[in-house]
Amino acid sequence: MIPASHPPQSAHTVLRALTHARKGLLTQVHAAAGEPDERFPSAFARLLAAIEAAFRHEETLMETIGFPGVREQRRDNALLLNALHHAAPRVEDGELGIGREVVAALPGLLSLHRFCGLRVLASARGAVLALRRRPPGPLAGYSRATRPARRHHA
Repeated sequence: MIPASHPPQSAHTVLRALTHARKGLLTQVHAAAGEPDERFPSAFARLLAAIEAAFRHEETLMETIGFPGVREQRRDNALLLNALHHAAPRVEDGELGIGREVVAALPGLLSLHRFCGLRVLASARGAVLALRRRPPGPLAGYSRATRPARRHHA
């Protein structure tokens, strides 16, 4: 759950930053897909580096707000990066078909990946907001400062 010490606005700001970063990645994916065969291997390598950097940035932002699913998000990031790293040497060796298949699948994979993370973030944010709207309990406003002093009997 997102800690109550983090206002929902910070979660919203992080959400906007994540959305912006994903849009940038999708732009790079489409650019790599349009590269001619002779430039595709280097475009694939640049895309892989951009995805790694974006995922690191994403994880940092999630940690900043105490994102409840950061561990699962890291696992999902690692799985996607693992697949890309398995394809990279094959693309470098001239198997452009596998690289183009991976690049063609990336928009859907990145969208699904983003949706799963956003779903967890949204549900956690909703839980925090619900806690803040909850009526005060029976001990609300009661603190040591307002409690009558104890008298010791001799």
